[in-house]
Amino acid sequence: MDGPEFVLVILFLFVLPIVIIGTVASHRKAMAELQLKLGNAETAQVTTELTAIKSRLEVLEAIVTDKKYQLSAEIDSLNKTVASTQSIPRQ
Repeated sequence: MDGPEFVLVILFLFVLPIVIIGTVASHRKAMAELQLKLGNAETAQVTTELTAIKSRLEVLEAIVTDKKYQLSAEIDSLNKTVASTQSIPRQ
């Protein structure tokens, strides 16, 4: 092996793989950073939605535990019971 051939062999055996590995590693790092940013955005969105759902749940709990709502539900239940007993023909 003479001068130029030796340089090409060294280039292909040592330098080129190092360059390729460096390029692949930097690409993977960039992809990981993008995934992290995307994950943070999704986390923020989920947190916002969870806060909205909690506030809706508090409103629904207040409605259900309201005395007027319970009284109205009991009256509706009694009306249905009375209506169902009146629709049964008596013998």
